[in-house]
Amino acid sequence: MQNFSKNTAALALLAGASLFFCACTKTTEAPSKTQVAGQASTAPAGSEAKAADKALVRFINGTPEPRDLSFGDLMIFSSVAYKTVTPYKEVPAERHEFKVSGLGATEGLATESEGLRAGQHYSILVAAQPDGKITLNAIHDDLSAPPVGKAKVRVINAAPASGSVDVYAKGTDKALISGAGFGHATEYREVDPMTTELDIRRGGSKRNEARVTDVNLSSDKLYTVVIMGGKGQPVTAETVEDQLVGPVAATR
Repeated sequence: MQNFSKNTAALALLAGASLFFCACTKTTEAPSKTQVAGQASTAPAGSEAKAADKALVRFINGTPEPRDLSFGDLMIFSSVAYKTVTPYKEVPAERHEFKVSGLGATEGLATESEGLRAGQHYSILVAAQPDGKITLNAIHDDLSAPPVGKAKVRVINAAPASGSVDVYAKGTDKALISGAGFGHATEYREVDPMTTELDIRRGGSKRNEARVTDVNLSSDKLYTVVIMGGKGQPVTAETVEDQLVGPVAATR
């Protein structure tokens, strides 16, 4: 009986791991369109990138200086300004070190080894801790479409000295997203479409650090609220809108 229980537990653990693996390696079957700061860009479907043995990578610079980002010997983004979220770029699906550096510098300010999976989307977040140390984190972007009639929202916290942050829709007492830790992304949350303002607060606080106005959360779209600033810089938030487009997305 004891062996049976151990075997059952092991099988359950394996099944759970398999489900987690499948959820994290799902590829999109339609191209995606991204809107940020009034600029639009498109990226190929994950399945197309996978066929070419490529991953899709974008760069978020949360530090107050322009930065370069390389992957192994490949320079993939250069002179990326503060508070910029770049379009996705195709990058070889291999394991190398991501390295962020100052403009034209060869010495890295922060590095992280990452094995990119073909067909997957990633946001590479660079932020500065309160002591000025630069951090680099590769965030997996699950661009699977929300259920019909819903939107999906998550938060990326790149604001030093903020600790964790909560995000509230205007006029509500319950956080829309809570516990967004510095240098990391929350999971996406499914929400009803709304036009609102978003209040950014430190975890557990009732005082607004920043407010994002005219936020239109539309159905069938995904939103990433990137919080930046602090440590002498005003706290601000950039809203990134992603949407699957094309016939596959339209007929799902």
